[in-house]
Amino acid sequence: MESGNGGASSKGLLVPVSESSLVFQNNILTPIKSAYLYEESKQSFRYKSAAVVKNPALEEKYYAFRAKRREVGYSEEDLKESYGFLLFDNVNKANDLGETGMLTGNSTCTTLGDPSKGVYISMYSDCLDLNRWYHGKSGYIAIFRLTKGRVKNVSENYTQNLTAPTAGFDCHVSEQLPSVSAKTSSFLAFERTQYYMYEMLNDESNGTAQSPSAACPFAIVSFSYTDTKATPVASPEKRVERKLVPHYLPWRGQLELGAQLYDVGLRTTTGALIPAELPPVVKIDQAISMSDLRQLLPKAVFETCFSGEVFLGGLYCTLCEFVPCGAVETQSLALLLQEVKEKDLALTFQLHDGGFLILLHSSHFLTYDDTGSNETDFLQGIFVFPVSQIIRRDTKLVQRKPAISTDILQVLPVLSYAECEVEKTPIDPGEELSSKRKAKNGSSIARGNDCRYCRNKPDP
Repeated sequence: MESGNGGASSKGLLVPVSESSLVFQNNILTPIKSAYLYEESKQSFRYKSAAVVKNPALEEKYYAFRAKRREVGYSEEDLKESYGFLLFDNVNKANDLGETGMLTGNSTCTTLGDPSKGVYISMYSDCLDLNRWYHGKSGYIAIFRLTKGRVKNVSENYTQNLTAPTAGFDCHVSEQLPSVSAKTSSFLAFERTQYYMYEMLNDESNGTAQSPSAACPFAIVSFSYTDTKATPVASPEKRVERKLVPHYLPWRGQLELGAQLYDVGLRTTTGALIPAELPPVVKIDQAISMSDLRQLLPKAVFETCFSGEVFLGGLYCTLCEFVPCGAVETQSLALLLQEVKEKDLALTFQLHDGGFLILLHSSHFLTYDDTGSNETDFLQGIFVFPVSQIIRRDTKLVQRKPAISTDILQVLPVLSYAECEVEKTPIDPGEELSSKRKAKNGSSIARGNDCRYCRNKPDP
């Protein structure tokens, strides 16, 4: 997802299009709907108002780029036109494309190339963000006409040493692109279906153009998303089956965020024991962006259906739910849940046993149909430990713990350092959760100390 292009005026460059017009139906909806990866997108997306970009200067640059590439021997396959897409939450930032085109330095992606030297554009119209779509989501989609030129397959790079544009090429795509299918998680699909486009300058500087000519904005359309599975109607048999699923509340206490206290219970379906002893009051005073958390934790955590303790990517993980205790708490916890979802944050609490309890919106996880939960949205908890928390009572059984890689062992120290840094700037009790407390996007285990809560970690 792009973060914007600045404050340029687009007045006079956007021509509104009626929803009933052929331009809207054929020229705008057709490219979008033909670029879905997921089948459910056909029922979930609704498109409303739209505007066509009419900027002669950008169009002239685009056609000049194609002419120059044809002159130097590019094939028709190299010059084949396609569409690309970008997601915006702010209509003004989306409309600014009509004035400036897509500018470098605005992308949150870094895996295929340096965003200060090129732009990232999605090839699928329903894979526009790292996070899953959620019920009620709305925004704006920018449609681009693209001439990708010569394309180079590159490996995804999660280090601080960002991949530079390649001389003789115009675009990078992921080597993992062929592995993407309708079964791929939204997180992986987004990362692996990006175009990284750049335009090398014709001088000795090895620099790149601020606005690549090969990506020409074509239209802006508003949309809304409806989760068709948000309120499923269960069959009588399924409802009876759900009633038979036992629930346990092994802990009751309070969550403390600033001056706000929430009376909650920890609910599981796997037994009356939890991986760690929690205090009566769990004080939450730090947060991390979901994009950073996804970089720090193994991808399998978000892509595997599980209950009870499981070993995923070198870490022992256990899921649970936090539920309100009382009618009053139901409303206040729902507001917290909504805010965590909208701000795309996770809340973290360091445990005495060397692990972490992470609280986040339930939509980030795959779920079973028979978990017994009647909630479509709830506050999900995940315990994360470097070693198993299960005590084997059968003394005859000696279980060897799987070896943990050194890369994985960096995860918990990074989060521990985050705890220390946040304590220096605690959450203002009167301030709502905000993006100011988010970590910078694009972190990974390899560069975990780049995030907001892990920044400027001194060298040993």
